[in-house]
Amino acid sequence: MTTQDCLESLPTADVDHRLPKGIHVTKADEKSDLGIERTPRREEGLPWGYLFIHNMTVPAFERRMKEYNKNHPDSAHACFVHRTYTYKEKNEMGGVKKEYKPTISGMVFLQGRTRDLQKFLKLNYSTYHLVIDKCKGKPASIPDKIMQPFMMVLKDNPERVTFLSDPFEKFARNHVKLRVLTGIFAGCEGYIIRIDRDRQLVFDFGGYAVAIRGVHKEDFEEVKE
Repeated sequence: MTTQDCLESLPTADVDHRLPKGIHVTKADEKSDLGIERTPRREEGLPWGYLFIHNMTVPAFERRMKEYNKNHPDSAHACFVHRTYTYKEKNEMGGVKKEYKPTISGMVFLQGRTRDLQKFLKLNYSTYHLVIDKCKGKPASIPDKIMQPFMMVLKDNPERVTFLSDPFEKFARNHVKLRVLTGIFAGCEGYIIRIDRDRQLVFDFGGYAVAIRGVHKEDFEEVKE
């Protein structure tokens, strides 16, 4: 995978006519009157950066990171690998084998402030570099409040997550930006988009547009920009 080019944000006029049908959306200034039971705000941790490693070397990298974190608890960096299911024929007699493997590009996440991660990589893995968020012109930094539910979904049901080829800003056309109020993605902002006949939440994820299935039944509010 490669990072996406950034387009200019588009206007969001005629909001009331472009709210997604069948989605519980409230006005931002009405939220205090509705008594919606929101998911408690999780404690904010350090942000995450990510890099690409050949998928064949990912297991070795994970082992080295585990050993490093064990020996350097004061400067440890949590490591998470984007894995998904792959399908291939078992044999010439037929049948399909399902495997849970790192993505082709070997997308690896490390937790820490950007400057600390850069220093860590320079000292220990000089050939690896953090991915640049082209929209911001600097290494991508993903808030922990977004990363935590993302990791939960990938561990439990990775097929709910889709990395899209179009930049996030493209989805602003004829859509209203919404903030999730309930569920594990509470606090995330994005657009409800119909993809493959399914309404999915599309949000900015460190320079990528990522779509998550199964969130359209949550409560949302408009984001006032």
